[in-house]
Amino acid sequence: MAKRIRTTLVTLIVLVAIITLFVSVLSMFSFEAPDRESPDAPSYFDPTMGEGDPRLDLEMPDENASDAEKIEFVVELYNIACENYKQAEKAAFQVIYTTNMDIGGVVELPVPGNRYCLKDGDKRYYLDFAIPNADDPYLGSLLNIFAAESSWYGEAQYTDSTMDYIVSRKIYSDCGGEGIGAGPEYLEDGTISADWGPAVEKQLPKTVYAAYQEGEFHHTDHNVSVDTIIPGSVMIEYNEEYGYYICDFELDATKVPESLLESLRNNSGQPTAHYTKLEQSMTIWDSGYFRTYHALDSWETDGGGMSSLLDFATTYYFDTVNDADKFDINNYQYMAEMCHK
Repeated sequence: MAKRIRTTLVTLIVLVAIITLFVSVLSMFSFEAPDRESPDAPSYFDPTMGEGDPRLDLEMPDENASDAEKIEFVVELYNIACENYKQAEKAAFQVIYTTNMDIGGVVELPVPGNRYCLKDGDKRYYLDFAIPNADDPYLGSLLNIFAAESSWYGEAQYTDSTMDYIVSRKIYSDCGGEGIGAGPEYLEDGTISADWGPAVEKQLPKTVYAAYQEGEFHHTDHNVSVDTIIPGSVMIEYNEEYGYYICDFELDATKVPESLLESLRNNSGQPTAHYTKLEQSMTIWDSGYFRTYHALDSWETDGGGMSSLLDFATTYYFDTVNDADKFDINNYQYMAEMCHK
């Protein structure tokens, strides 16, 4: 009887050992991130490459949480995502934006545009196109009156660790190719037509974007902090299916950094321009990386003679197999030739 028990125990121990070994070997070859990919959205980014649990060790405030707890959670999540972007070896983002100018409640001037930014190690590539309706001379005349500089432009920027500045090459309203009118223009196939020569070249102050730099990366020039988020404006959700947090909040428009307010007034050509409402919505993967950031920033002049809504929708991409095309500069129109010119 004792011999039978010993045989059974040995058999069980051997089986447990085999199962443990099988699981261990299987885990060695399981490097895929969780299946958290929704249509028309960036892929879930797991920096551990499937080893361990990539999810943040954060406790999301419940519906009974105080305003202070909700604000602190949003700020912590934002700061984590900003730092993770800075530390990432490869990252890219696209911004689809529209500047909607309203003049006296009579005329509306929509100016759409696209921005693309790619960082690869210490290299940073950037393109920006503002493209109003080039076929509307009336719109063009109004923009030239009410904008400090032409609202038709294309800009390419480049920097790396060997440079202590950003080189900017910018073309303005006369940059349209033959037969397409003023400024860059969207073509029927979705590409952009622009004549880059001659471009105005400048050296701009260098911003923080990569791990080799000191300082902090921030998604927005607005200050996202416990002092600037308006109590009662925060809404937090968690998308269980795809694994990301949704945070909606509003920033105090009276606490805009002075440098940003000065930039608004210079770019708009309106010395009394000031922000009136700053609505923000961000989604962040539960691994701590930006997914999207949507800002609706409103401003007006004293007396309400002119107002504008700045609509900026940003989508982030990190180095995943499904988003690999985002990390080849040759896949971005004009990026290779203009950023390395």
